[in-house]
Amino acid sequence: FTSVAATDATYKVGQDIDITVTWDQAVAVTGTTGLTLSNGAAATYVSGTGNAALVFRYAVVEGNTNSSDLKVTGYTGTIADAAGNTAAAITNPSDLGAVIVDANSPAFSSVAAADATYKVGQEIDITVTWDETVAVTGTPTLTLSNSATATYQSGTGSAALVFRYAVVEGNTNSADLSVSSYSGTITDVATNVAEAVSGDLGAVIVDANSPSFSSVAAADGSYKSGTNIDITVTWDQAVTVTDIPTLVLSNGK
Repeated sequence: FTSVAATDATYKVGQDIDITVTWDQAVAVTGTTGLTLSNGAAATYVSGTGNAALVFRYAVVEGNTNSSDLKVTGYTGTIADAAGNTAAAITNPSDLGAVIVDANSPAFSSVAAADATYKVGQEIDITVTWDETVAVTGTPTLTLSNSATATYQSGTGSAALVFRYAVVEGNTNSADLSVSSYSGTITDVATNVAEAVSGDLGAVIVDANSPSFSSVAAADGSYKSGTNIDITVTWDQAVTVTDIPTLVLSNGK
């Protein structure tokens, strides 16, 4: 055995790491041959039989153990020279250089907002947290259970991102607002895509529809000086009076 080598890089889910193992003479591969790696994964033989250098490939998949310094710990299968002498074991462990494996996408942890009833013109700040640092590209948004959206505000480079929902007239009311999903690009340092987001925000209520005027009414009749006219004004939902409101009438009174 002479050496192992791979291209220095950080490898994410879906990427391949080609590892070259070299002996001091030509070797031949028989049957299924592979490498065992320091993160518990394996690399499969790809090419090189009849030469001194064999190439093995490790396909990084979700859930593999991360590694900040991947090494080769051995080989399996049959590798021998032309005379049938078994190839020497790979020195254990054999460092591949600056080969980093990030095989875990950011896992969704939680969503949260301050409990309250929010009306037209108010804003709801929603914090979404993953289990590791994430980075934002562009302007991601959250889709909410009332079909409105919250827009990214801050947090890139941390595990928690803040999104803001500005309540506007005509939004669908909600007695229990929740997050349905996100759109846009949110990844970890290795560019593994952050997991999907969903969850209840707690006691977050949206009242996004101002009371709509329905009617005015008074008893028909001729009213003289000193007589009161009671006028009933109706809206499409319950309303609350503050101070002493007045009506402006067509006679200027």
